[in-house]
Amino acid sequence: MNELINMKIRFFYLDISSCEKSFHPASKNIFRASEILEAPISIKKPYSKYLLSTLESDFSENMFGDYDKLLKEIDKLEEGEKVSFIFECDGFTHYVSTHSVTFEHTIFGVCPHWPLWSCPLSHYKIAVQAARDFFAMPVSLDSELIVELPESDMAQITLFPPRLAENETAFGITHD
Repeated sequence: MNELINMKIRFFYLDISSCEKSFHPASKNIFRASEILEAPISIKKPYSKYLLSTLESDFSENMFGDYDKLLKEIDKLEEGEKVSFIFECDGFTHYVSTHSVTFEHTIFGVCPHWPLWSCPLSHYKIAVQAARDFFAMPVSLDSELIVELPESDMAQITLFPPRLAENETAFGITHD
């Protein structure tokens, strides 16, 4: 990957009122969303499938301080107090080390639809911090937060789909 990618994560709200049948047509129903900006699909797809979906599903808007606990553990890594730790959630198990975070689907494990995937620790930390900060913002269509991920760590990205086994074509396994 020789070209520099200026990848960003955008957190925002969508109005989904028109998509739902409601007894109160004047009421707005907004939905929290996130997306990867300015990256090729080969990078957007795994970041959305793994990183963004875990931020949406595995953390209850920092209600129980999960983001804060996770960030404290990352600080311990960066300070050399730890070399790795595991953060288990409902959707994914996060294997966090000093350089990267590997995601394993909690229910399905490693399978053709959910192979292991990893991203640089710096990208993970920025995404976790940004999600925590976004959840603290008002629930409003005007709320938006965009963060940039460091270009220097782009070389650590695992392209998608990662390979499960050398002979997966012999078994008829295909990736989405």
